[in-house]
Amino acid sequence: MPDGIWRRVDDISKQFTGAGWKNLPQELVDEILDYILDDLKALKACSLTCKRLFGATRPLIHQRFMCLGSKPGGPKPIGRHKRDSGTFGRLTDADRSGVLCYIQHLTIKVEDGYVYPRDMQECLPHLRLIPKLHALTLDTFHLHLFIPVFDEHFGMFTNTLRHLDIQNTYGTARQLSYIICQFPLLEDLTIVSPAGGIVADHEHPIPTVIQSPPLRGRLVVSQVHSREFFDGLAKFPGGLNFRSLELHQCEHLEVILKTCGHTTTSISYLWRCGGFGSESNFSIRVYILM
Repeated sequence: MPDGIWRRVDDISKQFTGAGWKNLPQELVDEILDYILDDLKALKACSLTCKRLFGATRPLIHQRFMCLGSKPGGPKPIGRHKRDSGTFGRLTDADRSGVLCYIQHLTIKVEDGYVYPRDMQECLPHLRLIPKLHALTLDTFHLHLFIPVFDEHFGMFTNTLRHLDIQNTYGTARQLSYIICQFPLLEDLTIVSPAGGIVADHEHPIPTVIQSPPLRGRLVVSQVHSREFFDGLAKFPGGLNFRSLELHQCEHLEVILKTCGHTTTSISYLWRCGGFGSESNFSIRVYILM
């Protein structure tokens, strides 16, 4: 934040309270934090200035959290303190520090390979202590293994989650659709998959989906080439009502465009082309006046 802003706010504080930052009005605290909401380094520096700003910045510092584990026998994350591989040490530390109540966006992943239900057993008691999770990122998950134990692993988030981000998963289009439909308040959806990450349906049984979330926010799809995936979204019982589409290097887009055409107000499309040993990205954004 510019030094001039700090001096101006400090002058106002001294003029009206005579006590510097100690009794700074809440309106000014909120205005200061608006400048640094997305700057974690600045938030941490701000939290060290006084008790008032420490209390105001703590929820913002801890609103995003990565639950990072490692496979047994795999490399240990930098900074891990003498824990066995395979644990989610940072989540345990967050529980001890009392900051789980501030987490709004949680990312779960392991360093090497896919996430299996057995990998998460140790961290489940801590996950259940997160009261109001709004966004969940699942990275490198084996989807079909989590469907029979969904309530145990993610049922605690079904009444609060608004954004679901699924990345680099292995599973079928029907399995992915089932996971999405378990969050009845879901509005935003992000799917990022490597080529072949979402495969054709096979013999794993999938429970029937009888209702779907509102899905009226933003849809981001990247590197998905499965027709089954887009057909599965189009068949959701409640339909698709996304107002914003961001489509990156995908195929079969006509299915989504046809299904969301009645509600979409903006479309962003990014594609990559290569030639003569180089690659270039081109993007186009279209705004639709309703």
